[in-house]
Amino acid sequence: MKPFSNLDALLQDGYSFRYNSPTEGAQEVKISVDPVGKLVLTTGKVLAWDLLMVPDDRYSFKRTLKPGRYPVYVSVAEFHPGGEARVACATLRISDEPTVRWEAAAINEPDPEQTEERYSYGVDSGTGSFMDVEVAQVLAPLFWEDEGEKNKFEEFCDKVLAEMELNSCGPYGSASWADVLVDESTGANVITFSSGWGDGQYASFWGYDAAGELTSLVTDYALFPEVEAA
Repeated sequence: MKPFSNLDALLQDGYSFRYNSPTEGAQEVKISVDPVGKLVLTTGKVLAWDLLMVPDDRYSFKRTLKPGRYPVYVSVAEFHPGGEARVACATLRISDEPTVRWEAAAINEPDPEQTEERYSYGVDSGTGSFMDVEVAQVLAPLFWEDEGEKNKFEEFCDKVLAEMELNSCGPYGSASWADVLVDESTGANVITFSSGWGDGQYASFWGYDAAGELTSLVTDYALFPEVEAA
């Protein structure tokens, strides 16, 4: 499985190209690569997920990383003259070495009847994220803890959305992100971001350098088919 987009192009800060939008016509698109926080991995088992759905740690990636802190970036596509802004991809950076190849990031327990779920996750709220599986294990039980009109998971989601509104660009905050602390004792957090055009099924990819070492984990939000690198 190959990326839908040319990730090498979309990970270049300042990269620009022409795009024929189905609704807005010819657009000049410029990519900005913005840091959005450092993801704390307590186990090294990474889960990419629609954060506003109850996270399921069984769907973490098969490949694991060393526990630690990893910078996360979003590649924001800004459209001119339309004024739109969307997150084209989200990157967990593992090293600063150049990426020479991409490999689909397989997940642990996909639905055997849904082959695309071997490498992707579904989004129903227009929101994606990276987290450690221990964070998922903290958040999931909150769904069953009622407090007033909302359960504690819904209250957590409200907190995330409020934080995303503070870090947004484009009309109606169409490109936004947040870095939310979950466990004060370990510093474990979740980093969330808006997912491209919104809902869909999105795959992630491991990047490798010339020596075969990991450089990054990137979720491709499938904005542009085969963008040509500069």
